[in-house]
Amino acid sequence: MPINIPLLNEQTPQTVLKMIKLEASQLSLPDSRELMWGAFGAYAVLQAIAQAFNHSVLGSLLYGALSAGILYGATYGLLRVLKEDAKFQRTAMALAIMGAFAALAYIILHLVFGIALPPPLPTEKLLRFLLFPILIWMVFMYAFLFRHVSLRPVPAFVAASLYVIVIEVILSPICR
Repeated sequence: MPINIPLLNEQTPQTVLKMIKLEASQLSLPDSRELMWGAFGAYAVLQAIAQAFNHSVLGSLLYGALSAGILYGATYGLLRVLKEDAKFQRTAMALAIMGAFAALAYIILHLVFGIALPPPLPTEKLLRFLLFPILIWMVFMYAFLFRHVSLRPVPAFVAASLYVIVIEVILSPICR
């Protein structure tokens, strides 16, 4: 007997995969508050797990909660300024989903290289080097999503860059 989750129909995972490939926008996602909160929960948990490799448990939990709060608040503020409040749920959900996928990619890279390279080798330096393409991918993904909220290309790229810099570069060292 198949499990039927009403908010997660078969179109949602396909839309997320298309968003990863930059073929679909967040406007194709269902407009669901519960799905948005689920995406933010997954984002916070995966970000906390990704930070747990280098941070204390309390610091990584704080990072997960603060990064989710910043993502939510900054998206709400940006869309309020743009007068695109109707697109908030879908845009915030898409940003959280993409951020969760980036955190998952970092977790997988950390596990693969942490197991493949024993501790005396510079595993952490290699992982920071490999994290850079993930950060660049996040900037382009966020910029792609902002383009569908009526931002022009350069402001979308600047906004996406600011999101990634504040969350990944500034907040991460603070929450050690």
